[in-house]
Amino acid sequence: MTGKIGLSAEEDQAHWYVVQTQAGKERLAEGQLRNQNFETFCPTRQRMRRIGKRMCATLDPFFPNYLFVRLDIARQRWRSVNGTIGVAHLVGFGSGSEARPAPLPRGLVEHFQALSTPEGEMRFDEALSPGDRVRIVGGPFHALCGILEKGDAKHRVSILLDILSGTRRVDVARDCLVRI
Repeated sequence: MTGKIGLSAEEDQAHWYVVQTQAGKERLAEGQLRNQNFETFCPTRQRMRRIGKRMCATLDPFFPNYLFVRLDIARQRWRSVNGTIGVAHLVGFGSGSEARPAPLPRGLVEHFQALSTPEGEMRFDEALSPGDRVRIVGGPFHALCGILEKGDAKHRVSILLDILSGTRRVDVARDCLVRI
């Protein structure tokens, strides 16, 4: 499901679209769409969650309440997506009978798929070196940017963040970083 080498003329007309799901129903909606023979992709990320007294790793949607569906709106019955169990609606523009889903730029979802494991977990394993500008993805410092100071390539790294009226060193997991 991740990436296709040769696209036929028929497949080339299909685009990826965003589906807004009902709260917490991404997996249900994805399964129901696949049952209707739609190609879907729901990127996930690993989160540590407390269950009772233990901490457990779970795979949660990278974009909560959203997933991607590949459609050829000229050939497929795309309006059935809106009536699918777990789906709120296709993201688009217009209203009523004039409503049309808005296609994503070509290559965006394919890029997400290339960054993902076969199970759909997004991994940011690009090579980073000290001095690189990075953005933190997930956790308490989500979306903050800084400079990579030091660390090993696979586990913990130190980042210099400009916060609280000064530069602070923060240690985070390596897989939470994206080069910017």
